[in-house]
Amino acid sequence: MKTNFVSKKVLIPAIIAVGLLSTVLVASSAYANAGKMGNMPAIQGSVNVSETMKNFVKENLKTSFVDAAGIAEKQVEGGKIVGGHLGVVQGYLAYTFFVVNPNTEMTKTVIVDAGNGSVLNVSEDMPMHGFGRFGGFGHGWAKHGHPQWNNSMEESNQ
Repeated sequence: MKTNFVSKKVLIPAIIAVGLLSTVLVASSAYANAGKMGNMPAIQGSVNVSETMKNFVKENLKTSFVDAAGIAEKQVEGGKIVGGHLGVVQGYLAYTFFVVNPNTEMTKTVIVDAGNGSVLNVSEDMPMHGFGRFGGFGHGWAKHGHPQWNNSMEESNQ
């Protein structure tokens, strides 16, 4: 029964994320081809960013969204995935999932490596009633909720 939950509740956002990535890649290519520089002729550079990004994801994304969600869900006793996304955490390609235990009314954030499926971090328990005050999940939540996740990235930008 848990598999059905992961399949339906997690697969749809995964498909949407892949669709959005494809849309961004196509839009950026179309924008570049629109010739923002007036009547500039088509150029042929040595590094095609769109192709490089596609290849990077193909070569490095070894763990599927659904598999990573299952891994994350197992990190919380009685846990249910309520959201997740693929992104960059401290410079690494990773999935971030938000897992709720409805029995204890606690939530945890679980970060899963997109390359090998290993669990990179499991947050401490957070009350479920405070989950919404962070505006859901994403950059704002991580920045305010767990500043230590951002330290190495901020240090590398200096």
